[in-house]
Amino acid sequence: MLDKYQLSWLEEPLRADRPLTEWVMLGQHCATPLAAGENVTGKAAFAAMLDLTPVAIAQPDIAKWGGISGCWEVIQLIQLKGRQYYPHYLGAGVGLLASAHLLAAVNGGGGMLEVDSNPNRLRSSLVPFLKEIKEGGAFIGNIDGLGIPDDLDRICEGITLRISH
Repeated sequence: MLDKYQLSWLEEPLRADRPLTEWVMLGQHCATPLAAGENVTGKAAFAAMLDLTPVAIAQPDIAKWGGISGCWEVIQLIQLKGRQYYPHYLGAGVGLLASAHLLAAVNGGGGMLEVDSNPNRLRSSLVPFLKEIKEGGAFIGNIDGLGIPDDLDRICEGITLRISH
């Protein structure tokens, strides 16, 4: 029923813990490309997903498992299988920057990065390119490291941290 809308992809239409055979069955009945991976953990699980299912877009999340180095191994599998790598990340600024840099390293600036549009002053301050998104793209910069601005005092001004035990 969704095919008539010509969606770019259908993200996580099934839970990550569903049998891979259900993904295969869905792929047989749906022309829309399937995306998954934000809740898949580990290289072996990604390998099985890529070997046995029609998932066209794999979306590992660096914050949920593996970090940059763990995801890098999975990205190599994704590319080997001829699938697209679009990182999943919804959270704070540092993880978003790491995801953006990983995407740039892999796809040379191509591809998609999921960005949470809910207001978050600290994330917006740490990720300058969020203010400069034009036509769906942005330049992540060329500052050393992840590109976090060096004026953290200004960024954190007025932000109160609450620590609970």
